Amino acid sequence: MDKGREALDRKEIDARLGEIDPPVAREVLLDLLAGEISPVITLSRLLLALGWPSEVDEVLAEVAQNWGRPLHPSLHEVARLLQDHREGCERVATMLREHPDPDVSTSPAEDVIAACRSFFDRSVERHETASVAAYSLGDPELLARATREVVDLLERWEILGADRRTLEIGCGIGRMQAALAPRVAEAHGIDISPRMIEAARRRCADLPNVHLAVSSGRDLAGFDAESLDLVLAVDSFPYIFQAGPALAEAHFHEAARVLRPGGDFVLFNYSYRDDLTGDRRDVHRLARAAGFTVVVAGAQLFKFWDGVAFRMRK
Repeated sequence: MDKGREALDRKEIDARLGEIDPPVAREVLLDLLAGEISPVITLSRLLLALGWPSEVDEVLAEVAQNWGRPLHPSLHEVARLLQDHREGCERVATMLREHPDPDVSTSPAEDVIAACRSFFDRSVERHETASVAAYSLGDPELLARATREVVDLLERWEILGADRRTLEIGCGIGRMQAALAPRVAEAHGIDISPRMIEAARRRCADLPNVHLAVSSGRDLAGFDAESLDLVLAVDSFPYIFQAGPALAEAHFHEAARVLRPGGDFVLFNYSYRDDLTGDRRDVHRLARAAGFTVVVAGAQLFKFWDGVAFRMRK
């Protein structure tokens, strides 16, 4: 992300922040004040690190006291977002407390898939917007803005078009299908959560070129070989990664099977393990084994959320 005009040198930020507990919250604020992440991403990360909006309030008050006047505009914006989206932040905090462990599980893949299915069924029944993106803060407009960023990037990459057939793995409430429908011939979406697919079908009911289905989470069964032009996973592959290396490898080979020559396999986030070097290593290895060429290897291209982009071409 480009650093904003208000970004400061990290040494200056370090000195003005003072001591903040826990250290992970301090790191998040360092990234914000260095211009590396947006206030929206900052707030979602603070909720993940601290647990509840009240705890974020306490940290922001401590930061304001340490920083002095005038308070940095980005800190003002985080505080404003928290105030304006209090109820949504409470929903997001509740969801994050129940979130499956991001590390690779030692449980059988089927057990991990079942646990994720149950989590997303519960989450979408509580609140559709919050259930698919913590960085939305439960606000449909923030989610729409982040969705537009993804679609704009796909258009810049020139991989959409009136003749293209697309598939999203883990489509959630169908936000991507609704956004892609005017730009492609067919927009398919699959998800392991029946409740998510119910929500997606309501959202896309008036879009005849959108096709949605509940999936097993094991493969891309139901799609013929060389029948698609784009296979996309927006913040869903980390759950496949969590279920174990065999399932991640299977999905790379399945994507290669269903894509036409020249088709694209795009991941926005490979894992949640906070190891970009490891993610790049894994993606290169899996892509090579499945017959893909890596075009984009772990680039951070978004302003409104912290998705890491991988693009592979068959």
